[in-house]
Amino acid sequence: MKKLIPFCLAAAFAAPAISFVPANNIAVTPQFAATAEAAVPTVNALITTQQRLAKGTVTIYDYGQIKLHAYQTGDALSDECYVFETKQGLVLLESTILKDDIAAWKTYIKALNKPVAGALMAYHPNGFADYKDAPIYATEHAVSSWQQGGGIYAIVGGLSQMFGTAAQPVMPADADKLTAGKSIELAGIQFNIIDADDDAYSVEIPAIHTIYRHMMGSKVHNILGSKAHIAAELQTMKDYQKKNYTTILTSHYVPEGQAAVAQKIAYLEKVQQLADSCKTAQEFTQAVQKAFPDYEGVNYLQMTAGFLYK
Repeated sequence: MKKLIPFCLAAAFAAPAISFVPANNIAVTPQFAATAEAAVPTVNALITTQQRLAKGTVTIYDYGQIKLHAYQTGDALSDECYVFETKQGLVLLESTILKDDIAAWKTYIKALNKPVAGALMAYHPNGFADYKDAPIYATEHAVSSWQQGGGIYAIVGGLSQMFGTAAQPVMPADADKLTAGKSIELAGIQFNIIDADDDAYSVEIPAIHTIYRHMMGSKVHNILGSKAHIAAELQTMKDYQKKNYTTILTSHYVPEGQAAVAQKIAYLEKVQQLADSCKTAQEFTQAVQKAFPDYEGVNYLQMTAGFLYK
């Protein structure tokens, strides 16, 4: 599993980007407007502000002592990244690869006029140098993945070829180390570091009942490398249900809530059933599309079929 999933991630980013669906109450860039539908998270927070940047939109979720600034870039990769704000300062979670997005996000962060206590970088560390006052935090495994020969290094190389000079390919050579299974406190917020069993790590923010993982997307097909991978993803979603996270943050979709988790469980259970009953990749792909006709990421589904029916 540890060898399979990074390969799946690399394959995903080598494939044509799909348009992920933003919330319909958020100002969106034209390329997303055509497919936009409701994806508003069920969270214990108030959406207090939606601010349009030079590139993309920031939505602020107010949890009281913590504010979450969610940056929806609206770019071809549907990148999302985050800032947590308290009275003590700011904590960054992930960045993005395109230079225009990085510049817009940097300007927004600077305007908050608070010290940056740290930046948790996992799958998207590009642009780290633009946040000059921010110590970079990552697991040793993630840092290794950013270096030559690593899975994220390979993904970034492919994206740099795709976007040329519009991309910022430079990633940190090192970081202050995080350890999976342990916590770090920054700006008065506890962040629990979770082994994601792939190229980097997930993050739990218990104070606001929130989990960050690289990808989910309630109405997007998953990339699933094996039947064991399907079972593991299904168990992860059931764990999210048991822990009753009110917000699931990802790098390529708007924040979502428990309704999205339930929807993803139903999807994975059906895919698991079809993987057992279908005899060919074509039969499997057609059956999944029939069951979920409005799901995006057909290229992801085709990759899953390729993995399951070698």
